[in-house]
Amino acid sequence: MDDDPLAPARGALASGQSREALRLAWAATMPAVLRQDDDSLRRSAEFAEELAGVSTGDIRDEARRNAAYWLACIEEPRDQQSTAWSFRKWFQRGPRDERMPCPECAESIAVGAKVCRFCGHRLDAPE
Repeated sequence: MDDDPLAPARGALASGQSREALRLAWAATMPAVLRQDDDSLRRSAEFAEELAGVSTGDIRDEARRNAAYWLACIEEPRDQQSTAWSFRKWFQRGPRDERMPCPECAESIAVGAKVCRFCGHRLDAPE
């Protein structure tokens, strides 16, 4: 049996599967979060930073966010403060989740929408 819970994630990263490495690292680290295992959290954060260093775009951003979350769990143990433990704080979606009403039909649409998906109204580009 392998002593390194991150071994599958390391293998995925070595074979160029960054997204799978990220998923496997998350799955391997969550038990350490629940146990408040500082050493495992630190190793996972280091792996996430390594992954971020060789990745781009969403994978890089998510790996960095995971590393920051895992380090925050070390710095703010659950029994002392709950701020680091709020998934919403660390993993909420960005601006693409912001909504606004369509000026024509009042349905909720994305802030950056150019055309309402409900009524077809074309929105003017912001100046």
